[in-house]
Amino acid sequence: MDQRSTTSSGEHPQPHPHPHRRRPLPAWLRHFGRNDLKVTFRCWVAVWVSILLVFINPSLQNIGQSTYFAAIVLFIVPPAGILMVYLLASISLLVGMCLAWAWGLLAMKAAFSVRSDDEMRPLLQSLQQQAVAIANQTGQPAAAISAKLVYDGFLLDARVVAIYYVMSCIFIYMLARLRYANAKFVLLQVLGTITIDVFLLTGPILSHFKASLVQILVKPAVIGIALGVACSILIFPQSTSYVLLSEMEKLIRLLEAPLESTRRLLAADPLSDDAELRSFKGAIVGTFKVMEPALAFLPLDFSRGRWNADDVKSLHARVREAATASLFLLNFHISRGSATAQMERLGTSIAVKKSANSTPSSRDTPTIVDQVVEGQDHRPAEKESSPPASSDGSESTFGLINAMKSPEHSAIRPGLLEALQAATADVLQVNSRAIQLAAETVHLVNTSRWHLGASSKARLESLQPELEEMQARLQTAREACVISTNDAVIEAHGDLFDENGLLTLRSNSNPLALNGLIVSMVLEERIANAAATTEQVIHYLAQLLALRNRTRLWLPTRLRYALSWLTSGDIAAPVPGTSTGTAVDPDDVETQMEDTRRRLRMVSRGNQGVRAPKNRSVLTRAVVGTYRWLFNPGGVYALRMVVVTIAVAIPGSLPSTAGFFYRQKGIWAVIMAQTCLLMYMADFTFSLVSRCLGTVIGGVLGMLAWYVGSGSGDGNPYGMGAATAVLALVLMWWRLYLPPALAQASIMTAATFMLIIGFSWDEYHIVQYGLPGVGYQAFWKRLVLVLVGAAAAFIVQIFPKPPSATRYVCKSLSNHVRTLNDHYALLISQWESHPNEQSNTGVAAAAAAAAAEKISLKLTEDLMDLNDAISLLKIEISTTPFDQAILQRTRDRCHTMNQSLGKLLVLSAHLPQHLRLRLGQNTGLVEDKSVSNVTCVLRIVESSLRTGAPLPERLPVPLVETCFLAWNRHHEKAELSVELVRSQEYRQYCVAVSAYLSFLATLDDLVGDLKVTVGETHVVQRWEEEVVVEGV
Repeated sequence: MDQRSTTSSGEHPQPHPHPHRRRPLPAWLRHFGRNDLKVTFRCWVAVWVSILLVFINPSLQNIGQSTYFAAIVLFIVPPAGILMVYLLASISLLVGMCLAWAWGLLAMKAAFSVRSDDEMRPLLQSLQQQAVAIANQTGQPAAAISAKLVYDGFLLDARVVAIYYVMSCIFIYMLARLRYANAKFVLLQVLGTITIDVFLLTGPILSHFKASLVQILVKPAVIGIALGVACSILIFPQSTSYVLLSEMEKLIRLLEAPLESTRRLLAADPLSDDAELRSFKGAIVGTFKVMEPALAFLPLDFSRGRWNADDVKSLHARVREAATASLFLLNFHISRGSATAQMERLGTSIAVKKSANSTPSSRDTPTIVDQVVEGQDHRPAEKESSPPASSDGSESTFGLINAMKSPEHSAIRPGLLEALQAATADVLQVNSRAIQLAAETVHLVNTSRWHLGASSKARLESLQPELEEMQARLQTAREACVISTNDAVIEAHGDLFDENGLLTLRSNSNPLALNGLIVSMVLEERIANAAATTEQVIHYLAQLLALRNRTRLWLPTRLRYALSWLTSGDIAAPVPGTSTGTAVDPDDVETQMEDTRRRLRMVSRGNQGVRAPKNRSVLTRAVVGTYRWLFNPGGVYALRMVVVTIAVAIPGSLPSTAGFFYRQKGIWAVIMAQTCLLMYMADFTFSLVSRCLGTVIGGVLGMLAWYVGSGSGDGNPYGMGAATAVLALVLMWWRLYLPPALAQASIMTAATFMLIIGFSWDEYHIVQYGLPGVGYQAFWKRLVLVLVGAAAAFIVQIFPKPPSATRYVCKSLSNHVRTLNDHYALLISQWESHPNEQSNTGVAAAAAAAAAEKISLKLTEDLMDLNDAISLLKIEISTTPFDQAILQRTRDRCHTMNQSLGKLLVLSAHLPQHLRLRLGQNTGLVEDKSVSNVTCVLRIVESSLRTGAPLPERLPVPLVETCFLAWNRHHEKAELSVELVRSQEYRQYCVAVSAYLSFLATLDDLVGDLKVTVGETHVVQRWEEEVVVEGV
């Protein structure tokens, strides 16, 4: 909004339009909305009440010295979301602690069984005698002296220690493997490991079986979770549907960004920069990610409101379709923006090459590029098989980008832009109003669950006719836009058609002449799809307002629909109301999805030949399989966990150092070393720095709270309550609203804060041996032990070989390129099939399209999961030739190729057969040479990403040139008329052309990027240049 006003406000945009422009606040400080404040207040109340339990003497004496652990649990899992998600995380945490408790009791039972009563009796007698002797000398109670001797390792036995270590390390190893197998078990693994550490470090020094050993941690953890549940229910409760509708409202409002970018493009205004467009795209995709956990628990929702869980789920499906259509429109602008910068760089580079290397002889012979640009048609036949003029094909690629690259990258004819602006102005304006009306409807319904004022009630009653009227206006505007755009395109390209409306002869046209037509058809199709999906959203909202006209209480629906599905065979989906489109039976979709998966498995498996593993013996295969399981990344991570646990914990099990280890709280070093270890070096480095920084900040805040609240005394509960109330709010704000990457730092800050507060209070109010001290003493010990644990983790992490996150990302991208190769083979298989017209339309076509979207969406999610790993590569030192920038570009290119292939797979089910055959012929999509070139290039790229090996100098790239040559061969058979341009099928055909060219061009760009990064091999020398070879 500020950018629009700046662009149009003055005649002189260069000189200081905003001399005193304020910098925006960081994202984590922009959460002062009513809903965010409610969530913050709820979490703050829960954590502050848990802190107050430390200062209340009866609760402190009952729970024990670790009463502060309740607050730490609430900082780890704050009650910020819906109740079911909070319960799932909390139960996972408690299950880990209870599993460790049970396993620790087994270890304790086994350990004490190796030492008989006859052996223990003289040891206990010696302990009592020594305690009495020391008590007589010092005047201290004999019981306290006896406890001190026990904690100093008086009763240590090597056999008992060995059993504890073996069983504890087995448990730690299995939890680490479980975490590697499924990241959702991270809370279970972390809390389970901390709990078993108590058995490992305290169990061997005990004199008898003590079943309540870890009750000191489990009890406050349960209390903290109970406080979180109570606050989730009593303080501003949020149902699953409320959270989903809130996020859906945000998502609907974000749909305006692609429309605004389209207006600026058609008005020839300066486009938003690539970073801003990608930020809009990230916001849309991020909102989807936020909704996923809540959507899974929607059938168990217990809420009050107008709409039930099925209404919300159905609305989510329609909003998802609208967002997908908007993303396609947004990607159009992202492609044009990035292509403009790329064309400028490439043009400058080639201009420099031509000025430096041009000769009279080279200028006399026209190249294939010159023929394309000049519209020549006298290309020699042998040009098809000639190699590119340069090793990297840059000169040929530059001309062919202008001629046949993705239409999003192409220039639009003069005058066509103004015509498109006039043709689409109405539909864009009405679509924007429809988006605002849909967002207002969702907001009003979502915020009037308990109280509906007179004005809100009147507004709700007036929304239904407004939505119906807006749907009619949007439908009319969309249909008029299609007709007007077709007329404008035909008028702008009138020179391509004769008086009968047919395409002119080949000698009067070239591929460049059709770019404006194709880009116009693509833009029209994406604008029309965005309007159509918005139309479905507002139509469904109008139906919901008519169907659900009062507020009521909604119970969970899963059991009800399970019974309905059993008793009725014609219920396909729990969607109230009628849909504007063709109903798709989920069973048909699943059937088609399974068929698509079966075909994909056949493609990826290939024709299996004689493989060595089949000739191995059973014993050899078992040994190889075991070795791979033990030393895969998850196995190495688990082994490191065991090694660092033994290395840091062993001083606590030696008679000479056990007392020192216990008094100095050596368990902090063990926990730090264990939790700091991660699978890959970049994650570990970031974790190490963030945890150490969080320890320092938390220690400073803890000392501030202690000395402000207590001064030099033994602790004032009122002063401590007031001081911790303020700082707990700050810590909870950081925990909720800092970026997810800093969650470890915020948790470590809060944990250190609570440890200093808790142990400083315990020093004066509870009798316990080995407390770390007050204020600065506790902080100093905490800081030293954290640094010791970090050093131990660092040593174990880098030896014998640091696990490289760069190699992990490279291998993941290599696997994704392989998947793209499989999807490409599936596309060719689908495109070459010849189904009859009945099987290619209706429900079967919709099911096939849905199946194609699912396999494409799965790869999109896998690629997006690499974002966090790639963002941390800048802090990793790697020996591979790949850095963060090239891997980020590779991920983006894989995403673009996946999007293009997914669109082609969907169109393979919708596009009429004659247009499919025409596209396959004209572009060479199904020709053996083109298919072999693409699959070979993808395979070489896959291998290069995995090994870092250089690419061969001569590759069948640019692939766009192959497509151009196929077009040039078959252009005489091309049939294009005015009537065909007006048809919807031709718009889909243009989208297919755009998607295929985008796929080829992106693959060409990927090859160029990799050549710059890893270099070239098998270089073909030109001996006429008199290259001197050493040794010859």
